[in-house]
Amino acid sequence: MVDRYRELEGLKSTRKLDVVLMATVSSFGALGNPASGELRRFAELFPPVYEASSVEARRQAVAALSALPNIPQSVCRFIGSQEIAIAATFLARSPAISDETLIGIIESMGEEHVRAIIHRNDLSQRVVEALIGTHRPEDTVEPSGNFDIGAGSRDDTEALRQTLKAMAAKVADDADDRLGLSTLSELQTALLVRFARRGETPLFLETFARALGGDRVLAHRIIDDISGRRLAMALVALGMNSADTTYILPRLCAPLAGEDAETENLVASLKPAQCIESLLVWQSEREQEVEIEAPAEETAEDRRRRSA
Repeated sequence: MVDRYRELEGLKSTRKLDVVLMATVSSFGALGNPASGELRRFAELFPPVYEASSVEARRQAVAALSALPNIPQSVCRFIGSQEIAIAATFLARSPAISDETLIGIIESMGEEHVRAIIHRNDLSQRVVEALIGTHRPEDTVEPSGNFDIGAGSRDDTEALRQTLKAMAAKVADDADDRLGLSTLSELQTALLVRFARRGETPLFLETFARALGGDRVLAHRIIDDISGRRLAMALVALGMNSADTTYILPRLCAPLAGEDAETENLVASLKPAQCIESLLVWQSEREQEVEIEAPAEETAEDRRRRSA
């Protein structure tokens, strides 16, 4: 095997590397359980051979590597950072990628790469937390287009309410325009669908709460309505499409399980403007609760009297 690697290294200057790339991957895959030296040599050889090869050869090589359990993490990072058309399968299936590598890709790459990672079946708690916490400033735009709602402070919640008010006003003028709006990013939607599909209610709740501006109490109340109506209204208000809303409801609300027609009728009956207004009311009620529950700030006079 050492001689074989030397032969491949000697061919790098020929730039006829499509065959060499596949031979490199095939030879490495045949090792089964490569030793540290073989891992190191593969990590050194693969990137330059890959870069010099055609797109089709790259795609085939990455597809083959996606099934291997032992790949250097430097190679995993390299592949995971390639264009999504090539990296997607590797990110979604490779058993070799470590949590640290996945988290690094989540933090450094775009939403397409993150969505590919969401499709993995073996996500650890650490990676899931990184996915839920993903929020990029560029995801947020004005109310006239798509915008993302991340976890945040009271100011974030107020920003959400103001945006929803603007959207509600726009709906009143032109209902068709509302159908093109989305407050949930594709990443948030993909996470909600994944967690609903896998029955991971706590993770669904965490993601849903972040979409509501970080209000976990309100998120709990909405999900605790076993009829599913409040959840359906909230999802519609946040811009989720009918198909995803219809998919999620029976997986979170037991009475709707197996009731496809009932779920579809429920979602179809909801009007976006009314859902937005209802969500605004729920948020306003929560704000009033918080204000009542919050202890009054101690004034200078209070401190003087207390110390007297």
